[in-house]
Amino acid sequence: MGGSAFAAAPGFESIFPAGGQIGTRVECTVAGKGLEGSSLLAWCSRPGVVLLAGEKPKKFIATLAKDAKPGPCLVRFYTDDGSSPPRVFEVGNLPEHLEKEPNDAFTEAKSAEPRMQAVINGVLEKAADVDTHAIRVQKGKAITLELHGYALGSPMDPALRLLDSRGVEISASHDSHNLDPRLSYTPGTDGTMFVQVLAFAHPPAADVALKGSSSHVYRLLLTDEAPKLATNEPNVLTLPATIQGLLTKPREEDVFTFTAKKSDELALAVHSRAFDALLRIDDAEGKMLTQADDGESSDPSLRWKAPKDGDFKVVVADRFHGGSPEHAYELSVKPFTPTLTATLDTHAYRIEAGKDAEVKITVKLNGTFTAKLQAKALDLPLGVTADPVEVPAKGGEIKMKLKATPEAAASQDPFRIEISDGTQTFAATYLIPFTEPRGDLLITTDTQPWLTVAAKAADKKPVAK
Repeated sequence: MGGSAFAAAPGFESIFPAGGQIGTRVECTVAGKGLEGSSLLAWCSRPGVVLLAGEKPKKFIATLAKDAKPGPCLVRFYTDDGSSPPRVFEVGNLPEHLEKEPNDAFTEAKSAEPRMQAVINGVLEKAADVDTHAIRVQKGKAITLELHGYALGSPMDPALRLLDSRGVEISASHDSHNLDPRLSYTPGTDGTMFVQVLAFAHPPAADVALKGSSSHVYRLLLTDEAPKLATNEPNVLTLPATIQGLLTKPREEDVFTFTAKKSDELALAVHSRAFDALLRIDDAEGKMLTQADDGESSDPSLRWKAPKDGDFKVVVADRFHGGSPEHAYELSVKPFTPTLTATLDTHAYRIEAGKDAEVKITVKLNGTFTAKLQAKALDLPLGVTADPVEVPAKGGEIKMKLKATPEAAASQDPFRIEISDGTQTFAATYLIPFTEPRGDLLITTDTQPWLTVAAKAADKKPVAK
């Protein structure tokens, strides 16, 4: 008899602060239902990051080891009933600060402790909330302000305002490659400036009023280091090629020439976090053959077959004609090989000892595989097994059955599902839960779904009253 594939689990709406500096300990507050119990545990996808319950309800201490790898990772909270959906937690190198309330107006902002090269953690706690942060700047030294709110999974469409010492707006930003703002400015004098953070509803609401809640968590990155400019890109590519480039000014297009033979099939992709990239292929005379501005994520990708022998041009641009020292990207051009995406139906599964649970996997093929594809489950706990499943030649939905023996012990752990043709292996992923995506989160998919193994009902200990 099949058990439910969906875990009854605690809710997890936000964690504040949503990150910390390597080599430090951070007290975090979590918001959501079912997060008060003493049996609540935390899991993090990043080695070297450990979260343990604090002395008060909904308080956790995050310890970030000195050798922890910087970047975004995922955090889950779980009990015997299952796991919450994961949320993004950032591991960084910069000093971290917490916002200082009250700070709704620039006249209330505290002394400008945060210099550049820092992160300010804040939360817009109520409707109409506006956070104002004082920062120190130097004449002629360009500053960059980058806010992560939507990218963390917060239900917000945030905006930034940069004010001078009198409170006059001199720059503003709303959306970038997603709903999060990013702006650059070069101060004309030394002194103090003010950054204001505000947010509208996401998903969009009927009104345009400013919104806030305990889940409107954000991280504001302050930097004034000159960006590391990409080295001069080669005008001629030798395939396969992966290069770093930079669109230094508005309306700039980077053009690279490559040679291909008729029917050569190539895979091209551009990755950029700072702008909405456009990828185009022209012939030798500059006539457009094809283009893309979106792929599996917000980054563009192309599968292209050369129509004849000759030279061709690959062009990288900003879809909105922007350009700046922050418009960095990575371009990849390589021979096409068959690939696939395997998407799980949920982020967590539950199985009871002596029963089974079904995992649904949607497989989409890009190209033709000559060998048979087979899906396998890996890292399953003792007492749980799954027979391999063959993938149809055209892809589609497949179902894998997880089976637990009657003696299987209760456990909580991530596992993996991989699909292989014997030469290539592809990890099955689930989508990071979020409502009405409009651009990428810092992490969009994950390869570690959660598995809750529950003891048989007869074996469960009665709860003391």
